[in-house]
Amino acid sequence: MRFIEERRSAPHSEFTPPMLHLRMQMFVEPDAAIANIAKTLLVIAILFIYSATRLGAQDIHLSHIHASPTYINPAMTGLFNGDMRFIGNYRSQWQSFTNGFQTFLGSADMKLNQGFGLQDDVGAGIQVTSDKAGDLNYSTTSANFTLSYLKALNGIGDHFISVGISNGFVQNRLDLSQIRIFDQDPLLQNPDFMSRNSYYDLNLGAAWFVPLRRQDFAYLGGSIYHLNQAFVSFNRNRDVPQPGTSLIPRYILHGGASVRLNQYVTLKPSFLFFDQDPHREFNMGTFLKITRETRTYLRPEYAFYAGLWYRWSIKDGELNRDALIASLRYDFRRTVFSFSFDLNISDLQKASNGVGGPELSVMHFLDFIRPQRKRVKVKCPEV
Repeated sequence: MRFIEERRSAPHSEFTPPMLHLRMQMFVEPDAAIANIAKTLLVIAILFIYSATRLGAQDIHLSHIHASPTYINPAMTGLFNGDMRFIGNYRSQWQSFTNGFQTFLGSADMKLNQGFGLQDDVGAGIQVTSDKAGDLNYSTTSANFTLSYLKALNGIGDHFISVGISNGFVQNRLDLSQIRIFDQDPLLQNPDFMSRNSYYDLNLGAAWFVPLRRQDFAYLGGSIYHLNQAFVSFNRNRDVPQPGTSLIPRYILHGGASVRLNQYVTLKPSFLFFDQDPHREFNMGTFLKITRETRTYLRPEYAFYAGLWYRWSIKDGELNRDALIASLRYDFRRTVFSFSFDLNISDLQKASNGVGGPELSVMHFLDFIRPQRKRVKVKCPEV
């Protein structure tokens, strides 16, 4: 049996997935062909239903909620101990049974040692993302600039709030040279059809950090993405009204804590709630941190973490199991290495054999040496 897959991208928003057309040529016996067709169509139906939520969402999906702070919330820009931070994330998803997603995210942010108050500070950064999937290499690429203001609420700077803004440009693109069809496609012959589109994107966020007791803390944050609800379409003629061509805002609520269990062991629970109508999910889990250093509030020189998170999808007000996320992290001086792996426990697990995908991140901190260095203002906890 030979399958020729054709993906057409009609003008769509974040939640209008590309139409999938499948044409088949059979070179096997009829009974075997029917059996193969039944099995294949079943897998395709599952993949398409599940992929529709992912392809339509377009927003990059990461399991490293602890290793992509500025992507989750622009208010996290500059919230670290040090002068500059570099973060690189790579995620591979669903490669075991389809041409799945490959995601790259890179960011750099720093403190500017400025602020209106004595303990206040300003953070600034840049973030670049790339996401590619499917036989047509459907890709989303973005470049954003982030800015945050850290406002201390006490005299020592360990209780503070932060607000942040992220804005930049996003491009969606299709590789039409990968299309294989028997007939001339009227969509491709349409002069108004484009293989790429670009738009401006605006995002806002806020976060609150509060000390619980010596070296322990808790935090809570929220962010709104696609605040300007940009017009997104592969149709060149934007004067013609098209339903569903505006980005749907994405709302995030996240938080966590750091609680010492004893001198060397710390529990670091965290959660994330994601809402981009009609898609919603909830992540919750914890890291167990082990270090030989007694100080846990600031970044340690050496530390080992092991963690487990559970992710639910939310539909019609009900929680549905989605994935189990195992994660390891190792801090070595100024560099942090993290590795996570998704174990699929949703309805897709039969097709994926339970394999979601690996995710790797590297985070590096720089501390500048200045002859007349200003003293640290806001005391940023190690999240």
